[in-house]
Amino acid sequence: MNDQQKTILIIDDEPEIRNLMEEILSEEGYKTLSAESAQRAEHIITNNQIDLVYLDIWMPGTDGVELLKKWTKTNKLKAPIIMISGHATIKTAVETTRLGAFDFIEKPLSIEKLLTSAEQALSIKDERDLDDKIISFLKTKTNTNTYSDCFASLDSAVDKNNLVCLRGEVGTEKEMFAKHLHHQQYNQKHKFVRVQLNLLLAEQQESSAIINELTKTLEYLEEGTVYLSGLVNLDMENQINVQNFLINWLPKQRNRYVLEMLSTKSKASIPEGHKILEQAFPDIVVINLPPLRQHLQDVPDLLKIFANYFATQEDLSQRRFSLAAMNMLSKYAWPGNLKQLKNMVHTILIRSNKEIINIEEVEETLILQGPGGDLLVQNDIMSMTMTEAKKEFEKAFLLRQLELVGWKVTELARRVDMERTNLYRKLSSLGIEYKNKKQ
Repeated sequence: MNDQQKTILIIDDEPEIRNLMEEILSEEGYKTLSAESAQRAEHIITNNQIDLVYLDIWMPGTDGVELLKKWTKTNKLKAPIIMISGHATIKTAVETTRLGAFDFIEKPLSIEKLLTSAEQALSIKDERDLDDKIISFLKTKTNTNTYSDCFASLDSAVDKNNLVCLRGEVGTEKEMFAKHLHHQQYNQKHKFVRVQLNLLLAEQQESSAIINELTKTLEYLEEGTVYLSGLVNLDMENQINVQNFLINWLPKQRNRYVLEMLSTKSKASIPEGHKILEQAFPDIVVINLPPLRQHLQDVPDLLKIFANYFATQEDLSQRRFSLAAMNMLSKYAWPGNLKQLKNMVHTILIRSNKEIINIEEVEETLILQGPGGDLLVQNDIMSMTMTEAKKEFEKAFLLRQLELVGWKVTELARRVDMERTNLYRKLSSLGIEYKNKKQ
């Protein structure tokens, strides 16, 4: 458990159920409150900060479904709601989730299901809390010139057509911005659904099969936001198939669709297929998310936000970055952008409990972890020969070191203690491109 104890409200007219749930959840470190009626529950949420609610469907007076409808309509309760019942039908379960319930569990209660549902609901709430903190910072505290166009486009997108494209490099947290857009327009009852396009198509299927899979995935979705990711991971034929499908599909939909579009430092890397949508929808909203290297002055504050958040939410040690470490990170190119910074802070806090995070610890973490939070060597090194493993490690090691020194070979030579002529030969033999990589 984290040191910021979560408060769970249990609403059920059966005292035995309330007592059992309180006992189980309390033993797991949660703070519990209970109510036997809708009236009592209303009083509790007015006077307490609630992180999660378990709500029984069948109760005297105002039942759970009516209470769920009321809270959804008024948006009074920000916490996720899990419905519980021993007599509900599948239709009732589907209806409550459509109204905004996070989950539905049946009585008699399974301890494992109870605890799993709590953990899942609270983790999603924690993720949204962190997203809100970062969005709030980027919107109000960061260099206004960097994000002004981005947020202006997000604000205007709320009232415009139902297709928005988020374009940014890997790690610019496009999904976080999509969720922000969703919460600006919809309330708790509306769902945010993530569809990873490249996972819809098995390798052995014909390319046209992705449209069938996409149709089956989307046709029963209720009103809300659909976040489409993984388009860039499809071959060009399927990218075009998906976009043609959306051209025919979108005019009939009430849902908002947010399409993730990958861009890199090279504009030539943006697939030509994306232009199909831009031509079909002249008023399409395309939002460009800036890379972290364009607002490096915000790095010290972002480091503090993530360090404080993870320390609070995961019971990790409160630590702070040394001035030298912050200066180094404020000049780093951040190829993995905001996501890389977040993952780096999390890894550092897990690995040690010393108060000061020094530059050596930062460099070691960046080298071992990499931009996406991946390990230094991706392949199965144990299946390689000694020569193959050595080459794999050398390439990964030198790439990480090049990232840290801004792709400056002279600085790399000093850092790894190699004569420059030998280093150039080594980079060439490993197939490492460095000449056009400088930030």
